[in-house]
Amino acid sequence: MTKSIRYLFALILIFSLYHFVRDVLQQFNLDNVFTDILHRPHYWCRPYCDIVTYPLDLLGISGSFYALKTNRVDFFGVSVLVAMPLWFLIFILK
Repeated sequence: MTKSIRYLFALILIFSLYHFVRDVLQQFNLDNVFTDILHRPHYWCRPYCDIVTYPLDLLGISGSFYALKTNRVDFFGVSVLVAMPLWFLIFILK
């Protein structure tokens, strides 16, 4: 795996970890500066807004960690990269 791909997976891992922790904190109504960074009101997913991105978060965490640990891009790495447009779609829908 090239160095730039490793950096990409490390960036996805950091973002997914941050987003997962932020979602968990919001689920328990623990609002602070950490949970309000780049956060916008949700209009499209009203009752499920805090949990709708858990699958993408967990895929990003586990898939990126696996790709970085094994130093190869296989099914899990490709699935993480294929899921990235879904993040953009969720961002646009908010």
